[in-house]
Amino acid sequence: MDYFKNGLKNYFKINKVAVIFLIVCLAVIFLSSFIASGIQSDGWTVEVTDLRDATNEGTKEVVTVTDGVTTVETEEIKGKVVSGILFKPKAASAENPLPAVVLTHGYLNNREMQLQNAIELARRGFVVLTVDREGHGNYENTGDTGALMATSGLYDSVKYVYNLDYVDKDKIGISGHSMGGYTTAVTLMQDVQLGLVSAGLMQAWSTFITAGADVDVGFLKAYDDEFFFTTEENGGTISREWLTTDQAKEFVGETGDSVVNKGIYVNGQLVETEGGQEVDGAFRVIYEIDGVHPQNHCSVEGANAVVNFFYSAFGTPNGYEYIPETNQTWWVKEMFSLIGLIAFFALIFPMVSLLLRIPFFRSLAGKQTVSADGTLVWTDNALPETKPLKGIQKNLTYWLGAIGIALFSGFTIQSICTEYGDKWFPNTQLYPQDTTNWVAMWAVCVALFSVAVILFFRFVNGAINKLRYKEQSSSYTENPFAAAKLQTGFTGLVKTFVLALVVVGLLLALLFLNWAIWKVDFRIWTLAVKVFDLGVFLPTIVRYSVFFGIFFIISAIFNENYRAKNIPEWASILINVFFNIIGVLLVVAIQYGTFTTTGEMWQPDMALGYIVLFPMIPILAIATVISRRMSAKTGNIWLGAFINTMLFTLITCTNTAASFAYVMG
Repeated sequence: MDYFKNGLKNYFKINKVAVIFLIVCLAVIFLSSFIASGIQSDGWTVEVTDLRDATNEGTKEVVTVTDGVTTVETEEIKGKVVSGILFKPKAASAENPLPAVVLTHGYLNNREMQLQNAIELARRGFVVLTVDREGHGNYENTGDTGALMATSGLYDSVKYVYNLDYVDKDKIGISGHSMGGYTTAVTLMQDVQLGLVSAGLMQAWSTFITAGADVDVGFLKAYDDEFFFTTEENGGTISREWLTTDQAKEFVGETGDSVVNKGIYVNGQLVETEGGQEVDGAFRVIYEIDGVHPQNHCSVEGANAVVNFFYSAFGTPNGYEYIPETNQTWWVKEMFSLIGLIAFFALIFPMVSLLLRIPFFRSLAGKQTVSADGTLVWTDNALPETKPLKGIQKNLTYWLGAIGIALFSGFTIQSICTEYGDKWFPNTQLYPQDTTNWVAMWAVCVALFSVAVILFFRFVNGAINKLRYKEQSSSYTENPFAAAKLQTGFTGLVKTFVLALVVVGLLLALLFLNWAIWKVDFRIWTLAVKVFDLGVFLPTIVRYSVFFGIFFIISAIFNENYRAKNIPEWASILINVFFNIIGVLLVVAIQYGTFTTTGEMWQPDMALGYIVLFPMIPILAIATVISRRMSAKTGNIWLGAFINTMLFTLITCTNTAASFAYVMG
């Protein structure tokens, strides 16, 4: 027992900093998730449920009048939610049924992207269900329709909500963003006969088809939209001019010069409205908010519009007081989810430090010695020796290589996305994800170009050193791939892979545990670490990891190649982060700087492409830090490369769309 106690005491003494860091990270994760859960559930007064393959049944009497003859038929209503998050306010009951709203997302997104609106509606007394569309999130693509145009999911979910006894069947609304806005328009058209839906708000979608005579309908648009709200009339108008177009005026019935932004129109006439009060009669409205297309679902103004629309359609739910639309809490929840996300990534560092002290992984970290006082001391594996960054030759090699790779990474995106992605890497059932394919191809191209640059400068430096230093030239020529050599050989490589697998596995266990307890994950806007169906996604993640692995391995070598003795480690990390993100950041900045200034894009064919890469910018920064710190702990690049490959392939694959069913195995 004394041996065990002494061993534990000595272990804690050696690893005191790592243990404390680990405890702090876990405390931050659970505390931030606890607070985020409290905000999401309005102080736990809203019951939040993760629905998977939920079904129910009910009936509805449908009245039709043909040639003056009234017919009443009973229609069977079969509801189904493949993947959704249900928000049930505490006052909802069979005795007090409340209005309900079904929300859905846009192309490449998932159900969690509508949490902003779900939180604000639920705390005001609306039953809310936010669902995945087919081919997105946890709803596999089961048909012949590509994920872009797949509409399945919304109407079946409306039927599910209709059958709930605590929902007011006369007050059911729907709303979707982007392609989910298209799904909203299609559902309104499909529902004309049954009449289950009483109100529909299309977010970031400009086409209205038809709806029942008594249905309230609205548009929510960004001032500048990358995809919609442009017309050919009057020589062509762009999104910011859409309120003046015939299309917009015909929708609301306006006969003047322009539609009044956020004005409620009944029979073509503007009506006075009062906060939280139901508008008398079927109305039309257009909300134009600041920002661009992807900001609709991460915007205080956007949430304001959604709440205002459903307040106007259904009034304040019974048992609740009117809460002004400007009173919002979703963004606070988002901030705590961000804090959790930061702590989630930070957890990697103490976790690795502690795992490296386990006997099986000990050889990867270094050697154990005993000091004079009997205390165990660790000597970490050293990284290959580097020369100071001095002289014109060394500086040119250092900076020109970094600049060249950065520019290549940014300015090749358009060509790979629009011209070569589908040719080189088309969608198949083994690789079914719409945008992951071209992103993977871009990553591989950047990696191979980086290798070419490194080899080029090694050749040039070798030639120059032979001229300058003659026989001593080998003393001045550095091997840029030295850090890739594992000190413990093939066995060490296998152990390193297993260690990375353990680290990512523990992170996933924490993610799923956190979700099970609090029903929150780790996210900020489009960057999210979310729960997913392991059996469905893991085989696909493994297949894509081959391509992303090439990128992260070469990136890790590149990161170590830019390590100079006379530059502090923190400064080297920042320099590497800068060059790893600046290429992508630059083209995105040009695109949106031009767009928000003029209303027209620098590269219109990249309207979607650069949005896809929004989360890639922080991912590249985080991966750089992980790569550098893991190299410092092990003396080689492999652990960081493996962790980055596993973790970020997983994040990428679970946050996008698939146009084919996933292949298991």
